[in-house]
Amino acid sequence: MKITNRSSQTEIFVTGEGDNYYERNKSAFGNEEQRHAEKLLCEALSSFRAEIKGVLEIGCSSGMKLEYLCKYFGASGKGIDPSSKAVRDGNERLSRSGATNLALQVGTADSLPYKDGEFDLVYFAFCLYLVDRDKLFAAIAEADRVLKPGGFLAIVDFDPAQRHKRSYHHRENVFSYKQPYADLFVASGHYYLVAKSSFSHSGHYFAKDSDERVSLGLLYKEPDAYWVKGSE
Repeated sequence: MKITNRSSQTEIFVTGEGDNYYERNKSAFGNEEQRHAEKLLCEALSSFRAEIKGVLEIGCSSGMKLEYLCKYFGASGKGIDPSSKAVRDGNERLSRSGATNLALQVGTADSLPYKDGEFDLVYFAFCLYLVDRDKLFAAIAEADRVLKPGGFLAIVDFDPAQRHKRSYHHRENVFSYKQPYADLFVASGHYYLVAKSSFSHSGHYFAKDSDERVSLGLLYKEPDAYWVKGSE
């Protein structure tokens, strides 16, 4: 992977902080309580279960959430994450379990190594808040590129009343950027907000503290966002 901005958050996560994040949080990944967003997503997409054959999780860590989703949909899955440790551990676990329909690899949201229209569901799994601001629209464009028209996009992330940034307390010169990310897709006119579930960073309830709010946004990619008005 070629990295051109040597001081970017992208490099910081690819070269070590992604592994640190994984080590800090891996004990919670297998906890059933951590499946709240995925359970909501499965429920929201239950009517379209048979249509979802390919799933991509961006920010997949060791792939446990991806595995959960793919079991529900009976789909194949691919995941991408900046942590080489998470990807290694995940692929080893999947290999032991015989899950040949799932594969994880190291990478970042702004440069996805997948084909155009490859997936029926693309899932941003609590990672956009750490994407470099100069890479944000590249990440959005890449997700759109690999999602089929008529497919679904899901985003779990912070969802404050007002967008803001905060210092990332685990590492200097890194920021958390909190904003309603689904709005960036909806504003294009190419995506429709199907459902939104609000909860807290620390529990399955709405947070009065705006800084603690998290949401699952489910969006539909319109096959054709334009109606024919007539010839000119």
